[in-house]
Amino acid sequence: MTIAEDIVELLRQNPNGLSDAELAKRTGKLHQQVNQRCRTLAEQGRLVRDDSAGVIVNRIGAGATDSAVCDPGPAAAASLDATREWFWEGNVQARLCSWLVQQGWSLIQVMNTATRQQGTDIEACRGEVRLHVEVKGYPSRSYVDPRRTGEAKPTQASTQAGHWYAHALLKAVRLRDKHPHDAVAVAFPDFGRYRSLLAETQRSLGALLIDAFLVTEDGDVARWAEREAAQRMNAASPSPSLVQERRE
Repeated sequence: MTIAEDIVELLRQNPNGLSDAELAKRTGKLHQQVNQRCRTLAEQGRLVRDDSAGVIVNRIGAGATDSAVCDPGPAAAASLDATREWFWEGNVQARLCSWLVQQGWSLIQVMNTATRQQGTDIEACRGEVRLHVEVKGYPSRSYVDPRRTGEAKPTQASTQAGHWYAHALLKAVRLRDKHPHDAVAVAFPDFGRYRSLLAETQRSLGALLIDAFLVTEDGDVARWAEREAAQRMNAASPSPSLVQERRE
């Protein structure tokens, strides 16, 4: 749980309220961190800061709900790795992080994919909405390990991509079950294989309210449904300005 979530949960358990100092002691966080979160939560209407007794006491506000609370604490965005292919998972994650920030999202948590850090790849919030994203890359045709340079991989890239897609969907379904009030999405590099798999599972994704992002080499990001609609429109009315689809 984040600091903000810990604070809200403690205040729900203590309806008479708790001071910043008491919250800091119970959460094990710095007083300054707790004070900052409480001020932000108060601005969001999540809690009330009552100073009528001479010391500020935090209580759950009338606008509090069971939906997730966005922790305003910043997280470091993933960085592009020029030594890797653009469709490597870490580079897809970095491009998506940059796009989310441009769209007004605040990054809460970004996992280190290079070290296989466990957890949701990206967590972000914007206003009252929290977003959880599971990110996958596309299989490389060559091994990263220099000792295996020139060695052919036994599994076709498109077959391996299918396995990765299935893993991403399982993670997204688990996230949907764990965070029923939040936004959940999967993200992939823009390859035909992933677009085909998304098309085959679009009804299930819609029923589960799981969104999908496609990320291009130049950093363009779009929701899969919107990109498909745009491509259908362009196909109906061809234009010389259309960008040719990348080949796998």
